[in-house]
Amino acid sequence: MITRKSCRYTVEYGGSFAGEEMTAQGVILDLSSEGCRARTALTFTKGEYLRVLIDVPRYEKPLHVPLAVIRWANGNDFGVEFIQMEPGDQHRLRELIRVTAAATALSSHKTLETERHGTP
Repeated sequence: MITRKSCRYTVEYGGSFAGEEMTAQGVILDLSSEGCRARTALTFTKGEYLRVLIDVPRYEKPLHVPLAVIRWANGNDFGVEFIQMEPGDQHRLRELIRVTAAATALSSHKTLETERHGTP
């Protein structure tokens, strides 16, 4: 069992992935302050280094990860560890994770209340 340094949250953001030999558009499926799980039409290889752009709709410009590495790959899905980010992008990512965590907790609470009382 893999133990993670930080929680990952289910998201659905557009992503752009640029490796040494190819570039692909895809979707970010899980996100944490340390990395993400993504899916593209192309397949990447474990150990490959990438530049990642994450298009968060509420942000004017995408989050930029100039250096990331693929830690695992399974077909078109792969896990990425963020290695290098500028301080401004790190701050925006931490804020995004904080807001996503709060929304996830609120959604879970509402689901529990609905199950408990049978009302939306």
